[in-house]
Amino acid sequence: MLDLLKVKHTKVFANRLFNEHPHKDNLFGLSDMLSACGIRNAATRITDKETDIFNIERIPVSQFIRAWSDVILLAETSPESIEPNYKEHRKQEFTDIAQKGIIAIAGMLIFVLAYISHSLFADLGISLLLAVNLIGVYICCLLVLKQLNIHSRYADKICSLFSKSDCNNVLELDAAKLWGVFGWSEAGLGYFTANCVILLFLPHLIPYLAIVNILALPYTFWSVWYQKVKARQWCPLCLIVQVLLWTVFVLDGWFGYIRLPGFGLPDLLIAGCVYALPVFAFNLLIPKLGKGNQVEQLRQEMNSIKANEEVFRTLVGQQPYYETGKEDSCILFGNPDARLTVTILTNPFCNPCAKMHARAESLLRETKGEVCVQYIFSSFNEDLVYANKYLIAVYLQKGREAAMEILDEWFDQGKTLRERFFENLQPDMDNPAIEAEFHRHESWIEKTQLRATPTIFVNGYKLPDNYKIEDLRYFTEFNFEIK
Repeated sequence: MLDLLKVKHTKVFANRLFNEHPHKDNLFGLSDMLSACGIRNAATRITDKETDIFNIERIPVSQFIRAWSDVILLAETSPESIEPNYKEHRKQEFTDIAQKGIIAIAGMLIFVLAYISHSLFADLGISLLLAVNLIGVYICCLLVLKQLNIHSRYADKICSLFSKSDCNNVLELDAAKLWGVFGWSEAGLGYFTANCVILLFLPHLIPYLAIVNILALPYTFWSVWYQKVKARQWCPLCLIVQVLLWTVFVLDGWFGYIRLPGFGLPDLLIAGCVYALPVFAFNLLIPKLGKGNQVEQLRQEMNSIKANEEVFRTLVGQQPYYETGKEDSCILFGNPDARLTVTILTNPFCNPCAKMHARAESLLRETKGEVCVQYIFSSFNEDLVYANKYLIAVYLQKGREAAMEILDEWFDQGKTLRERFFENLQPDMDNPAIEAEFHRHESWIEKTQLRATPTIFVNGYKLPDNYKIEDLRYFTEFNFEIK
């Protein structure tokens, strides 16, 4: 949708936003994600599906109508439509692309220089073997992507070649792992990679390459039999690997590479290491790469639990309650009449409080007036209470928006400047309202006996430990009738 709407975004953030969203599988979640990117959207239900569908779509509708729930989500961009923190994400994306580009260029240079320096272009057999094994590396990379459930357009196209084919189903079988440890895709990737290393840098070991290839051929018969008889489904990528193994065998025989080597100990050890290193390395590395997807899935599952209102109500109800109202602090940001009030006991000189302020400001920005954030100022000692009074004065005399900007500057760099930070602001410190508001904060702290900062409260209840302030964006309409 972001691509179609031409909204500036980065794939990494968009994927993470979607994959970790607690409601990613319904229109409420999609609406929330669009709103996070500043895209106006609205959902509606129509009464006449047969007629009204033609007002919004230009595709064949018969099959769509049968499956359609008659609910529509409409999205419209505006000049403000952009991914949150797009510039920072774009910079990181550019850095990642540059790093991957450098790695790719370096790899290609090594390949080309080795190919030219060893005059491999003069040997047709080696050139053909090299081409076949490079294809094998690519196909096995696609298999690894399928194994890790990482989307690949090319892998999906190949896997859909046959009517009864599903690479994922075959790769998820127990037989897809050798001894339950080595995935065939990882072993294949290591095998073809080792072949390329031998052809490029150690051509005198090609007889060993031929022997290993012959030892691998029985696997091709087993693989085809298993897919046909046991799995009853075909994995086109796996079948391509079998064809490549036999192609290597044919080329080895055609160009006379199938012969007994001298079996000298140094060559035997080197050949063994060349094959063992990539196979074991990929076996250790690839599962770790897969953990990234597992982490996203776990986060999504956890977020789904946390976003459940009944779960939230139960956990909040178990927390201590502290009566907190506007009479305890008038330092309010966002919508003072919002159903959800987030009270933050904060300290102007506290570094974690500075980070919490940025997160609270982000919550206000994302919820667009559906939340009220209330600050109660604390201090480490009597010598530092001047900052509390100055910040109260700024809020009372300069207004909510200006006070938020000044708080941003204070937490960013003002703490180190101390009283000098307020010199240019010139608040009227003789105003009795400042002292009155300051004493309200002090009285609340004395009444509750709370000192730890930052501490967060939701409509008076302490925020459960398993929740972050960012999670409150899902509860802007929450009914706080705790049983």
